[in-house]
Amino acid sequence: MRFFQTDNIQDLESNLVLQKNLAQKKKIIKHLFLHGSMTNTDLGQLVKLSAPKIISLLSELKNDGIIEELGQGNSSGGRRPNLYGIKEDALYIVGISINLHKTTISIFNGRNQSVFGEEELPVVISSGVAIIDPIVATTNALIKKYGIDRANILGVGIEMPGLIDSKNGINKTYFPIDKPLAAIFSEKFELPVLIENDAKARAFAELRFGGARNMKNVLVLHLDWGLGLGIIVNGKLYKGKNGFSGEFGHLPMVENGVLCKCGKQGCLETIASGTAIARMAREGIKAGRSSMLSTLVQEDLDKIETQTVVQAAVSGDQYTISILANVGFWLGKGLAYLIQIFNPELIILGGRMAEANQFLLTPVQQAIHTFCNPDLGNEIQIRFSELGSNAAIQGIAAMVLENELDKV
Repeated sequence: MRFFQTDNIQDLESNLVLQKNLAQKKKIIKHLFLHGSMTNTDLGQLVKLSAPKIISLLSELKNDGIIEELGQGNSSGGRRPNLYGIKEDALYIVGISINLHKTTISIFNGRNQSVFGEEELPVVISSGVAIIDPIVATTNALIKKYGIDRANILGVGIEMPGLIDSKNGINKTYFPIDKPLAAIFSEKFELPVLIENDAKARAFAELRFGGARNMKNVLVLHLDWGLGLGIIVNGKLYKGKNGFSGEFGHLPMVENGVLCKCGKQGCLETIASGTAIARMAREGIKAGRSSMLSTLVQEDLDKIETQTVVQAAVSGDQYTISILANVGFWLGKGLAYLIQIFNPELIILGGRMAEANQFLLTPVQQAIHTFCNPDLGNEIQIRFSELGSNAAIQGIAAMVLENELDKV
């Protein structure tokens, strides 16, 4: 990005001053992107700078064409302070979500607003590099269509399932290839590229914009076709040694259970995920269980998915209610183990399974009370995410911003 390019200054002292000012400006940009428009007083408190210094830096950022004044804030008396925000076209971040059913592309401007909403394409995650070119081509077409200056694109963030080492740009599950996946995308885009696991991207979104904001120790459970877990410890996203932490769905729970896609039998994901819900519903209907599901899918059982089961449960269908209660029991049992290990202050439930709401929450809470030490389980808060289906793409965009701004 043009703003972060500095001239080669030979004088050491001048260079150090320049680098320090640049670092402080990056902090200002970060806070304005994450929190929206702010006064110079609020910014000064966040970045821990004096009033004269913050005013000087804001003036420089205005001259650089990065920020602008956005009216006036509230005042308890006296002159109302000016509000500052990033200019919409000063920077952009590309966010891409690749999952088992589709790929979604969004581009965020300097105000952390999507330029055009979301663009979907029927490209699904699969082993190999065949999916890369259509994703790059569609993204580049969107950049051109909306007149976005590529020089102002900070980077590209891609969230997807799998064992992901974001530091080295590797997805070991779906792209076991010699060259790092992020490097391939970066060469194609000619932009910095960050890849991250979908559950971790969602957890980061909760940390920056959602229910985990201003909290220290939170577990964010992604309830989708699979089960993912984002772990926040001491106010930071915990990744583990190689970035592979949070494989909650692959804890073995049932002896001699259903074969999981990871190769083990009886994983939690085989009894408490969206895939498991759809499978159990189909199996029950085939075995003669009475349910309105058959009518909802017009006798095509392959069309049964999580939302279909939830729809039937909301209508009072006892069979689907029993499926969700069983799933909630196993989720709660698994969470009881995590609570006793991490002692979190909050658990956030998100993803398409969260639409089941109370049909899941009540049995989850009952199982936690049954299997967890009461001194830990009775104190835990459990909430559903309020960020919606685009949480991961929001999270990966914020990750790109912080990753790029943290570079010296």
